[in-house]
Amino acid sequence: MVSRYPRIVEHLIEKELLPAFPALLIVGARGSGKSTSAAQFADTIIDLSMPGPRKAAQEDPDGILTASTGTVVIDEWQEAPEIIGAVKRAVDTDTARTQGRFILTGSVRAAQKAPTWPGTGRLIRIRMSGLTQSEIEHNNTYNPIDAFFAVNSSTTNPSALTAPDTTVSDLNRVDYLQRITAGRFPYAFNLSDRNRSRWFDAYVEQLVELDAPQIAGVNPRPRKLRAVLESCAARTGQELNKQATARDAGVTSVTADTHLRLLEDLSIVIRIPAWHTKRLYRLTRSPKVHVIDPGLAAHLLQTNVQEMTRDATLVGQLIETFVATELLPHLETTSDRTGMFHFRDRSGHEVDFILERRNWIVGLEVKSSTDVNRRDAKNLIWLKNQLGNRFHLGVLLYTGKFPFKIDNKLWALPISTLWHQPNIPHTTSR
Repeated sequence: MVSRYPRIVEHLIEKELLPAFPALLIVGARGSGKSTSAAQFADTIIDLSMPGPRKAAQEDPDGILTASTGTVVIDEWQEAPEIIGAVKRAVDTDTARTQGRFILTGSVRAAQKAPTWPGTGRLIRIRMSGLTQSEIEHNNTYNPIDAFFAVNSSTTNPSALTAPDTTVSDLNRVDYLQRITAGRFPYAFNLSDRNRSRWFDAYVEQLVELDAPQIAGVNPRPRKLRAVLESCAARTGQELNKQATARDAGVTSVTADTHLRLLEDLSIVIRIPAWHTKRLYRLTRSPKVHVIDPGLAAHLLQTNVQEMTRDATLVGQLIETFVATELLPHLETTSDRTGMFHFRDRSGHEVDFILERRNWIVGLEVKSSTDVNRRDAKNLIWLKNQLGNRFHLGVLLYTGKFPFKIDNKLWALPISTLWHQPNIPHTTSR
């Protein structure tokens, strides 16, 4: 039986979105828990993966909604896209503007790109990712991104900031690697290593043979799509190079690009865009690519904890992907709109993650080492000097146990800070 975890998206839906909007759309990878979470709020569930409801939705989408009462969850909407138009009409004709009427879930995002898609302006989109570590520990309210921006780093006196009084992390490097291979899919998380491998095999098979053809303009060849996915796994945490991906997969550049976009539509691959500012020049514009689940990436690379301990480069990539997939779900629930980017210029300066909120910047650098020092923070120090007052905080996340201050506005913190809140001085106003 799959363990039930409290999801941060559920907290967002209940506290903020259902009371304010008539229709919500939850999108994310198949198996991330969308249907389970949406069902917590349902009075009526229309499961379009079932033949009966699907046929009814195709033939009379308005009728099936009229016959449904309360909060209506429409599961796997892409099985009968006609339902989107019916939701639009129901929302547009509801003069009372009833809130919390519809929650739609789906494993694809492709239809949202169409300029005439009927959901535009009616459906509030929520991205659902796999399990975060805080959810696994049954905490769906802590947001590390908000915690970083709440740190009081505005003082110009470095001695005014005491070292963060975080509980020393009880995790070692191998513990992080075990969390990487366990992945983030709720169903697979508690399986044995061998059964998790079987589950990932079946997942990829369904993805390339069933899910992809459903949304692709033309049927992709499963072998080639899988090859592109495997290339993305090998290059997870690196800047996207479509030509290299094409060589890896043995396909043309056009095919590689088409398949990359298809994997994005299936929410299996994500791109972290490059950050730009008028104050810095000669910046790269290539996004970074990440597989949405580090356990799936490790599976596609046919590696395990023991093998990873002997490959420092691979560990670095997978730990960065682990951090990326830890941060992404929290972007949905931040108290203020926040963007996430990566940074690199042509002189070799690079920072793994840039969090931008209004005019403030938090830089995050990820190291797989258990021992870090000021030299490891050189790019954060450089960025701080370049940005001046815009630079709010820099954090060097690493696999060691102890938090410590590197410099004014710069801290080294265990990666577990992303789910165990540090006690750094906070500010109530700017």
